[in-house]
Amino acid sequence: MSIPADWNLTQTWAWIRWRDPAKTAAFAAETHLGIAEAIMFPDGAAIAEEDHRGSLLAALLQGRLTAHGRPAAADATAMAVAVPATDWAGLVPVAPSEARLAAGRRVAWRTLAFPAADVQKLWPGPGAPPPRERISLSV
Repeated sequence: MSIPADWNLTQTWAWIRWRDPAKTAAFAAETHLGIAEAIMFPDGAAIAEEDHRGSLLAALLQGRLTAHGRPAAADATAMAVAVPATDWAGLVPVAPSEARLAAGRRVAWRTLAFPAADVQKLWPGPGAPPPRERISLSV
């Protein structure tokens, strides 16, 4: 199964939650109304905010992961640009692929995309080698 270069928000949440390519691929279509519920309530019970949603937001805030999207004020033909890490302090990711202002809930970014390879580096799948550590040889 080939992995697309970018994932939408729900695919990114699905990868962080399950680390399963098939489940992640199932969330590629953003038209199903229950996609967020399946991720937020995978077994019928709410999961902790610190899980996939919290860890994604932390990575975005810390600049370890960069999302691309269109500013809500831009027209539909506008090119996607990187969402600055500092913006995430006042944003809430909303399925399927938006970011809304925490105060007022107005949409700030649309059509969010996350580099799949970068997501998988931060949250490796089962059987993946551990990330390499930097070793300083200086004394």
